[in-house]
This record gives sequence, C-alpha cells and structure tokens, in this order.
Amino acid sequence: MPEPTSQEKHPGAVVVRVLHDKLDESNLSGVRAAISKAAEESPGDAIVLDMTSVSFMPSVSLGGLIQLAHFFRARKQRFVLASLQPTVREMLVLTRLDRIFEVQGSLPEFIASLSSARA
Repeated sequence: MPEPTSQEKHPGAVVVRVLHDKLDESNLSGVRAAISKAAEESPGDAIVLDMTSVSFMPSVSLGGLIQLAHFFRARKQRFVLASLQPTVREMLVLTRLDRIFEVQGSLPEFIASLSSARA
C-alpha cells in the first residue's frame, strides 16, 4: 500500500497531507504515525493535518483524531485540521467535535497567516 501521507515544512508549521480519499482503519495508523513523528521533530510548530482529499471518515477515525487532539493539548502544541471537505466538516459539526479541533478553512490562507504573524 502506498504511503498514507506526505509532509512539508513551512515557517511555524508542519503540514501532514492525507493522500487518500478515506481516512479509515486501513490508513489511520500510518497517518497517526506521521503526525506523531512531525510533532516530535518540530515541537514548537503547529502540526496541520491537510484533509483536502478526504471525503469519508468512519467513527474509528474520529476517535483517533480525538486522541491526537488530547495528545497535542497536553503538549501545548497546536494541532489544526485544514481544508476539510463539506461532508467531513458537516460530520464534525453534527457531532460537535468542531469544538475540540482547531479547524481552518483554507490551508494556503492558514500558512500565509502564520507567515504574516511572524513578520
């Protein structure tokens, strides 16, 4: 199976991009491992999960993301979900999980805001 993520570094953030249209039990552990590795390598930066490609997430994936949110909160490190598809965003709103996560609309705008905040 191909890698579930790609990663790119920006000033103030590491973007972990999900490369599949589903974030499910077949790739969730790989995504979580990539996020954890990025957090360890860049403890002062925001970790951004780019979900542009993800159109489906079962409840097991929501549980995995909630665990990550708690992990990052304990580390006092930002964990951001960005570029959510409407169906995924709606699921977070309906389950009220949008209150647990920092959700950003556009990844490029979020990265640009980090750059301008550093200037």
